[in-house]
Amino acid sequence: MSLCRFVAACTFALLLPAFSVLPSCSDPSCADGGEGCPCEKATDCGDFPFCTGWMCDGTCHRFNERVGFRCRIEPCANDEKCPGVCDGAGTCIGCLQDADCKPGHTCEAGNLCARCDDGVKNGDETEVDCGGSCPLCPGTCNVDADCPGGYCWEGLCVRCDDGIQNGDESGVDCGSLLGHCPVCTGYKCEADEQCATGICAAVGVCCKVVCNGCQQCEVDGECVPIAGPIPWADCLPGQLCGLGGTCVWKDGYPCTKNEDCFNLVCSNGICGF
Repeated sequence: MSLCRFVAACTFALLLPAFSVLPSCSDPSCADGGEGCPCEKATDCGDFPFCTGWMCDGTCHRFNERVGFRCRIEPCANDEKCPGVCDGAGTCIGCLQDADCKPGHTCEAGNLCARCDDGVKNGDETEVDCGGSCPLCPGTCNVDADCPGGYCWEGLCVRCDDGIQNGDESGVDCGSLLGHCPVCTGYKCEADEQCATGICAAVGVCCKVVCNGCQQCEVDGECVPIAGPIPWADCLPGQLCGLGGTCVWKDGYPCTKNEDCFNLVCSNGICGF
């Protein structure tokens, strides 16, 4: 495109002394138009890329198309048309809102039009056609109600019978009183039904088995012998639980051998010194 298309102006310029030649008519950079170059109409200013345009008021001025102006994304890999909208900054993007997309599509993360059944991981999907704005992916959740037979923990569905330690469990498929699953052996409990074993010992701990007689459930859930006045030991009046895990007599009660007595001293048939 010749910069001397303004014939009258250029002819006049050639008649002037050399020092006064108009630079806009002789500047090679304006050969194809451009910002600040002379023009009669906008098409003199150059190409019209999507989302930008030219105004001519004697010289060329570029402007950005308004936000939402329809455009075509180039290059386009999947669709010959690849429709889009202008972002107001001179760039053609896929969408700004759902209304910018084809029917059945939504505007998702990255300004992409996508469907939740197009077989492609796109938009804000975390897996193919699920997650983000689409339905939850299998095994994922937002609330406990998303997990039939289980509960939601950090976005994943957890069950108390899946055979692994996960969620808020302290052991495999068991936890504490504050958790979702039955209470693990050795942890505090208030009732039998709270324990994974179904046994809440008298000391308030879930036990592996019922501790009878002069035994007590320890923190590992095992029964161990214990000495002293144990209320569940079913000892006779005047007896205590001895160090051997059996009922023995207090001082002052009849005995036949030292092992019959709590202090292990049987003197003249009486427990005690």
